[in-house]
Amino acid sequence: MSILKVDTINEKTSGNGVAIPGHVVQVVSNTYATETASGSSSYSDTGLTATITPTSTSSKILILCNFCSAGVMQNGGADAQGLFKLLRGSTDLMEAVNRSYDYGNSGSIIFGQFLMSWSDSPSTTSATTYKLQQKCTVGTTVRICEGNNPSLMHLMEIAQ
Repeated sequence: MSILKVDTINEKTSGNGVAIPGHVVQVVSNTYATETASGSSSYSDTGLTATITPTSTSSKILILCNFCSAGVMQNGGADAQGLFKLLRGSTDLMEAVNRSYDYGNSGSIIFGQFLMSWSDSPSTTSATTYKLQQKCTVGTTVRICEGNNPSLMHLMEIAQ
């Protein structure tokens, strides 16, 4: 058995400190709690964003979005569908569908927890902003933060 005793660990003079591959280097979180709705068939910002400054160009960023109350509505008719899009700056990363269907054709609504995750390789050490957009593809409305319930975005830098 070996014992390592250390009084002080100093960051290296070149580079950005200790980065063990596969480990979390830093976490940035943001909460957004303003009900944001759209009836548009074009993407619009939801207000949910977060910015991280990676310590290495080789790092990956794990993006976790938790919409505590997101959904779609249709006032009469069966189908309601909205899309959520995750972006890095102006670069599209992924889309996710939120859909509700009423077989009785009287109108459709769904609000609940909705999760998105993505692993990104921004290849930069500059401040990098991620944001969420939404659009209504079928129905009357798509929204996040129903009743001003909070939505969360977590950015985790993973060393490579």
